[in-house]
Amino acid sequence: MTRIAFDATPAVVQQAGVGRYARELLAALLELPGDDQYLVVSAGGERDNAQLLSALPPGAWRELRRLPLNPRMTTLAWQRARLPLPIESLVGDFDVYHGTDFVVPPSRLPRVVTIHDLSFLIAPEFADPDLVRYLTNAVPRSLAAADIVVTVSASVAAEVADAYPTVRDKLVAVPNGVRLPADPSPRSPQIRPTILTVGTIEPRKNLSTLIRAMPIVRSDYPDAILQIAGRVGWRAADIVAEIRSAEAAGIVQFIETPDDARLETLYAGATLAVFPSWHEGFGLPVLESMARGLPVVASDIPSLRETGSDAAEYAAPGDVDSIAGAIVRFLDSAPLRDEYAARGIARAQRYTWRETARRTRRAYQLATGG
Repeated sequence: MTRIAFDATPAVVQQAGVGRYARELLAALLELPGDDQYLVVSAGGERDNAQLLSALPPGAWRELRRLPLNPRMTTLAWQRARLPLPIESLVGDFDVYHGTDFVVPPSRLPRVVTIHDLSFLIAPEFADPDLVRYLTNAVPRSLAAADIVVTVSASVAAEVADAYPTVRDKLVAVPNGVRLPADPSPRSPQIRPTILTVGTIEPRKNLSTLIRAMPIVRSDYPDAILQIAGRVGWRAADIVAEIRSAEAAGIVQFIETPDDARLETLYAGATLAVFPSWHEGFGLPVLESMARGLPVVASDIPSLRETGSDAAEYAAPGDVDSIAGAIVRFLDSAPLRDEYAARGIARAQRYTWRETARRTRRAYQLATGG
């Protein structure tokens, strides 16, 4: 039996990204066979914590351990003020602690930390300056303190090894999973050419280049529409203004902060999906699109090449013509769309949260010397 303290704070305070990772991973861990015990550690409020617990499947023993401070104050205390208060003094003893969001708190016991990307280091110009400063200071300390460093892709593992060579021997790449739909069958062609992109509205997602590609697409397909779905994130004012301008011109539809049911409707109604990011750690929406039978155009960067393999078309993120050309090739050919839809479904089925959980549990065993 292993007693695991699992940092569930992202699961209750973040909807997408790390929040989805923490929720899906925790649920999958609870469904693995065995007698592991889980301390669900959260700095969230009582209502959010209760909602998380009620949504978890029956499975392994679990018990909530609520931290006395909110997420902001917890970060201030441990990561900025560097208060040397060990986490076990607040949640009780455990065999291994899993920091799911880039950092781990002080502890005398084994720790695992998940690194989702190094965009704060590799592409800081696209990130919130305060977050860049915070992660630039906090991540190296957590890497040094952790017994095992989990990365969400081999691409991120390589970036971490290059940036922080002393942690190379502690790295374990554990890809994210994807929630598969009930009927992963190839899609029928849509009446109106509909291009979908999903993700937080922020500079790293490169939406401006995608918007500029749409007039080229519409020269061949005048009724083509770009649907942009996501919450408004950091440094987004200019991007939102550009989206609103394109929306007024009839080029774009902006669906802000869609819930899961709305997202499923968007996936079902799209012709293809496009993800032109400058930098990613894994690219979960790429797999979500593939799992739903959507052909995908992805940015030609290492992490998305790793995730999509030969099941996506790739375009240089800064090349408007390249992105537009890849979109038009799919719109031109129903057989090509069908081929990539089938490839994508097969690719997505290789990435399950159960496998992510199994490999993460192995990381816990490595951290504890098992």
